[in-house]
Formats: sequence, C-alpha cells, structure tokens
Amino acid sequence: MTIRNFEPHTVRLCQYVIASADMYYTELEQRDVFLKHDGRGNIHIWGEIVGRGPSTKVDLCEIFLEYGLYCCSWCSMAEALYHMQDFGEQLGCSLAKYLTENSHLLTSPDPTVRALEHIFETMGACFSTEHSGSGTQLVVTDCPLEKTAERSGLRTIELAHHGINAMCRSLIRAMNPNLDLAISAPDSPEFIFTIVMPVPA
Repeated sequence: MTIRNFEPHTVRLCQYVIASADMYYTELEQRDVFLKHDGRGNIHIWGEIVGRGPSTKVDLCEIFLEYGLYCCSWCSMAEALYHMQDFGEQLGCSLAKYLTENSHLLTSPDPTVRALEHIFETMGACFSTEHSGSGTQLVVTDCPLEKTAERSGLRTIELAHHGINAMCRSLIRAMNPNLDLAISAPDSPEFIFTIVMPVPA
C-alpha cells in the first residue's frame, strides 16, 4: 500500500469500497483514508470521498464499521473476517511507515506504545497504560466504537473490533518485530494490548 502526499502534513493511506444497507454500490463509490499531523505532536485519521466535500468525512471507528458492512454484503462471515484482517493489517503497516518516517511524533520512552496511543487518541477513546519491568499494558476502557455503530446504523461491531485489533498488531510488529504482543479476545468489551520486551538469551 503506497503512501502519497495529498496536501501539506497529510498523506493518503488507502482506499476502500463502501456499501450501504439500502443501496447497491459498485467500485465507483469509494472512500479514501487520510492521516494528518497537526504540528503539535498529534495525528488525525479520517475517511472521505474525494471531491464530495467535508460532509463525506467519517472517523476511524466508522471506517472499520463501513468496511465491515461492505464485506458482509458479498461474502460469508468467515471470509469477511479474513478480508477485514487484511484491511487492518495493511492500514497498520502504512501507519507504521508514516510514524517511523516522522519520528518526532513518537517522543516517548517506548515508541510502540506511543503509536498505539496515537490510534486511540484519534478515535477519541479513553485509555490507560501500566508499565512493568517486562513491558507495558495499554487498556482502552471507553472506545466509541459501539456509540458510532448506534449513531451510524452500521452494526458490524465484531468485524470492526477484529479489524482494529489487526491494525494494532500489524503496526507494532512492523515497528519492532522482536516484541511479544498479546491482544484481548475478540469478544472482549475492551481493547487490551500487552507489549512484552524480549528476554535476552
């Protein structure tokens, strides 16, 4: 997935097909995913239909819910999970590339933890981090995924949760493949990531 410049401080991460419960979409209707940093150390991720104005903008939670609906519109649940995982992993790799190329956004003792924090900050989620001698645990206690699903009518919460987990896992492994990463179960109401530093031989 190639990142290209869109405007100053903004890059296009990817593009995906959108679907709706009340109309049929072809590949002509697509939404682009963009990332922008605000010059104060924060990033923002959103989707929009280019050329259709700001009214088409959606946040990161809605991106995953929307893509989940598209997957459900043409394949089985097992296949939808596969395609959602692939989507999340590609997005995570693109985020890792951007953040490592803009290392001033990772001003933290642990850049991988800061990268995860960036993701949930752009979602508007509440989270906490706990540090120990062997690693760090990041617990997201108030992710707006369910509220976004209720507001938008996009009820593919399980698929979206799976995609967000895949994005975060891919992000961490792309930044440091030597880390051991544990992720909460798909049916967990919270996102919990435990990053464990490798033990020297």
